[in-house]
Amino acid sequence: MNTFLSESQESLKETYAAFAKEQILPVANKLEDHSLNLKEFIQKLGQNGYLGITVPKEYGGTGGNFIDLIVFVEAVSQYDAGLGLSLAAHYGVVELINKFGSDVQKSRYLPLLARGECVGALAINEHQAGTDVMAVAASTAGGALSGEKTWVVNGSVANLFAVLARGENAVEFRLVDASGDKSVSVGPDKPKLGLRSAATNDINFDKHQLGKDSLIADGKAEEALQYVLNVAKVIAGAAAVGLVDAALEHSAEHARNREQFGQKISQFQGIQWKLADMSTECAAARLLTYRAAWSKELKPEEFARDAAMTKLFASKVARVHSSEAVQILGSLGIMSDNPVERAYRDSKVLEIAEGTSEAQKLVLVKELGI
Repeated sequence: MNTFLSESQESLKETYAAFAKEQILPVANKLEDHSLNLKEFIQKLGQNGYLGITVPKEYGGTGGNFIDLIVFVEAVSQYDAGLGLSLAAHYGVVELINKFGSDVQKSRYLPLLARGECVGALAINEHQAGTDVMAVAASTAGGALSGEKTWVVNGSVANLFAVLARGENAVEFRLVDASGDKSVSVGPDKPKLGLRSAATNDINFDKHQLGKDSLIADGKAEEALQYVLNVAKVIAGAAAVGLVDAALEHSAEHARNREQFGQKISQFQGIQWKLADMSTECAAARLLTYRAAWSKELKPEEFARDAAMTKLFASKVARVHSSEAVQILGSLGIMSDNPVERAYRDSKVLEIAEGTSEAQKLVLVKELGI
């Protein structure tokens, strides 16, 4: 299938797929049940260059573009979509600094983020500020950050937070290096339906003293917020594509091998139609995700629309067809050690995390001028 990737990106895709199969597949269950240290594993990704894909070479990254990153997330998420969510949080911070950071901020943080010595997290949501993120109450009054953030992906493994808070005159973004700082406390990992490998925590900032270079996107906080949210949406979309592609592979393999009533179940039209729909909609979600990544790079005026479409459609495809995968596998599909059982749980969280499906519809209606 022509995915409109360049020859070099097709080569990257093969490299990423081989890496994911060799390095992610064997440890996916351990990441899921937290028997493997997530922070150490993410840092290992950095040592291999996978946390700095979009970081310019001058700052120690590989100098790739957003499409390269999306292809990587898709490959990883075939085995662990939760890791895809962790990458959305990390790269949300990377892309915030790439686009809005000062030279000092880029020089200070991008090399550390690329190497995995810093892990990034977006501290945006609060209990009363979910979809309505501009209702944040965290404050930077007097040069000190105070307030509690919730649903912070990478919360327990990150040491660099991009925090949305209320300044003296407007909402603003602050970069907070929390390494060993007692004014920043992290709550326990929240137990979730799915994407369990992605650490998700409440973070409390108690009069954290802000450095003079902590302010980022000065006067452009709302623009920066929408930008990083759109980045995270597309990365989540890529995770959904990887998830459903793996579900399709498991379903097709099972259908080719499982016999009932004297024949392979792949010969039953009911199974064939499920697989045909799954294949078609997986391909459509992939192309829409690649388009969104392309628009970020080359047609930014369409990025918000394409990001919303990607998040809405890809997460729905993942949820619908991971359910079909469970159905095709039958009793095997509901066993907790089966990949499609986890895919089914993960897919529902993808309709909530990084922006609900309903929120994406609101964006799209607005794009239509309604």
